[in-house]
Amino acid sequence: MTGGATSAAAPAVGGPEPPFGAVELYRGLKAGGIDFAVYLPDSTLPPVERLLRADPDIQTVACAREDEGIAIAAGAYLGGRLPVALMESSGLGYAALILARAQVQRTPVLLVASRNRVLDEPYDYHAASRLVGEGVLDGLGIPYLVVDDATRLATIAEKAAITVRGQRSCIGLLLPNFVIHEDPR
Repeated sequence: MTGGATSAAAPAVGGPEPPFGAVELYRGLKAGGIDFAVYLPDSTLPPVERLLRADPDIQTVACAREDEGIAIAAGAYLGGRLPVALMESSGLGYAALILARAQVQRTPVLLVASRNRVLDEPYDYHAASRLVGEGVLDGLGIPYLVVDDATRLATIAEKAAITVRGQRSCIGLLLPNFVIHEDPR
């Protein structure tokens, strides 16, 4: 599936045009074979969620809690799907137990989480969100990448999805707000 991210067209979602980074993430997920998405809405990822919901080839569901979302995604994998779970990084803290179970049982989920420890964090009330995401992933030995370039997001998401499937391991992509919402072109 190499190179597929460059040809996937974003579905029409109605309303304003989705931001560049949202489209690139969607294209990468689609090219990587993601066919199931679960999300808990936050302030960064709604444009991506709208694109996923508009695609009839990607079954997309909202969840009430982050641990519930990861459990749903792991179950989708057991049912033959390639899942992604989208949430704020603080949700990785709430979901640490199910993430550990998914990793130990080799039930992989691609994790896309907003917020990180370093980039684009202007508000001190996001401090816990910033700390917990990377800390949980480090503690569980789940590989992750802080993506800081929207122009590479499609390729990174595609390759991460391929690795999730091939290695049967959870993998995290942490996205600062600007990667989704600012157009680097």
